[in-house]
Amino acid sequence: DSIIAMGGDGILFEIFQGIRARYDEEQILSKLKFGIVPCGTCNGLAKSILHWSDNANYTCIESIFQICKGHTSRLDLASYQLAKTDKMYTSFLSFSWGLIADCDLESECLRWLGAIRTDIWAVYRGILFPKKYRARFTYLPPPSNKTRNDSASTKIDLPKFDEPLPKDWVTIEDDLSVFWVCNTTHASYNVFTCPMSKMNDGVFYVLIVRSSCSRLRLLQMLLKLETGGHIHCEGLEVVTCVAYRLEPLTYNTYNDLDGELIQDGPIQASVFNTARFFAGKVER
Repeated sequence: DSIIAMGGDGILFEIFQGIRARYDEEQILSKLKFGIVPCGTCNGLAKSILHWSDNANYTCIESIFQICKGHTSRLDLASYQLAKTDKMYTSFLSFSWGLIADCDLESECLRWLGAIRTDIWAVYRGILFPKKYRARFTYLPPPSNKTRNDSASTKIDLPKFDEPLPKDWVTIEDDLSVFWVCNTTHASYNVFTCPMSKMNDGVFYVLIVRSSCSRLRLLQMLLKLETGGHIHCEGLEVVTCVAYRLEPLTYNTYNDLDGELIQDGPIQASVFNTARFFAGKVER
């Protein structure tokens, strides 16, 4: 009646893609409970679950103890679709494009250094040799007449890529440094990406830094990622939405979904379902 993943976020990512490929995906997600024991490099979901469970300790033993308690809470999942292949993905953690994706994927050559490899690459790519990433970002704000939990239970039918978006979607087109979509509080055990995120609030939090932001301000944000203090830095914009579309207007960029490289190009997503995860709080 449960699936327990021992590894990093990547092993759970593969599990959810396998479930998506099945005809009984909805039944599986409604019946099974999920847990994760952090044995990988970054372990963002495991850290987020412990944080939501009011547990300041981060160890494999603490995660196992949360699972043994048997308490569960719902975690938002998101559905992603690629324009080039119409391939669909299930996501639980985050999506990044631009600087953050480069730091995660290009730093694989330094994997032997552990999690610090992304810090080194952030200085290299973001401060010493910065790039401009131009994109068109269009999003659907949460309904004003519903709570966020209501939004999570409402399935959003995304338009096809060759169709115009509805009028209630908002468009931003600019040169960006950071484009980071968060489902959880932590992207890694040592990166407090989105302090305001909840397990089942039914929304994406999109962190945006435009290329017009100075290197000094960008460096200040990067230095405060561990504590979550970057949220209050000048130059960071936070967009809340229930669905979005990103259309890169720059070549040679990466789409980084839950820490995994997927095909590049236009991508769109919506909060589509929830799965039950072992967490320390009892859901009433």
